[in-house]
Amino acid sequence: MHDGQHMWHSKPQIIPAASFSRLNMTLRPPLPAFSNAVQCLWAAHCSDTGLPQVTEKLYPDAGTSITFHIHNGSVAARYFHSSEVALSNWITSKEYFGVRFKPGGAAALLGEQLANIQNEEVDLMEINLLHKESLKRLLDQLSALKSVNQRIDMIQNWLAFLASNSERNHWSALAANALTHALSIQELASDYGFSRRTLERHFRKYIGFTPSQVNQFGKLNRARWELTTSRNSISDIALNCGFFDQAHFSNFFRENTMETPLQYRQRKLSQISNT
Repeated sequence: MHDGQHMWHSKPQIIPAASFSRLNMTLRPPLPAFSNAVQCLWAAHCSDTGLPQVTEKLYPDAGTSITFHIHNGSVAARYFHSSEVALSNWITSKEYFGVRFKPGGAAALLGEQLANIQNEEVDLMEINLLHKESLKRLLDQLSALKSVNQRIDMIQNWLAFLASNSERNHWSALAANALTHALSIQELASDYGFSRRTLERHFRKYIGFTPSQVNQFGKLNRARWELTTSRNSISDIALNCGFFDQAHFSNFFRENTMETPLQYRQRKLSQISNT
């Protein structure tokens, strides 16, 4: 057990952006069968916005996404793994269904090569995946279904099949520890009985990021959560998230979100109050 200075006592859960209400977004938690690999499933349809597209900011957290784009009976599965903040354009004439994976989750279910794809969106059908035929069947089934719930259920069935045919991913649990604890790399390696070099090698192979990057994502998530849900000062949040001082925190936050902590707080609270 780690002392208080090394632990964030509550695991932050980022509230979906208030502006996502424009996307008619539905979230569903993962089934126990694949909860070790998946954060959540979601569906979105934004045809009533009056705009050709909606743009939202997506923040890195060491997780990855598969998004199913459905338009005029055609279905495409796109994979995205980002190490930096990204702007995502949502075409309002499309329907979207997605899976947000925990760190290493997609690679565990569909193949380690996914951990090497970063900062680009790729068509899953163009990659040599494990169980690729099951993905093709899923795309055919999704195109035939009309109900949102039926489509989410079908995606859940596919994930359960993948989980039942994959080895348990121990690295997702270790990455979750790196995300939620303010530990040094050496402390994390010692906790699990690895050398620092071995830990870094396995993280790159199975997670796609170094332990330091995963830890930085955890700090960013914690800071976003505190800025949105607490009245703590910026300097207090900086210390709570393991930064040396407010200036160090502000520089880090701006580099990773394209906003200062104060700008982020004001924008998010304004969105929430307007919603």
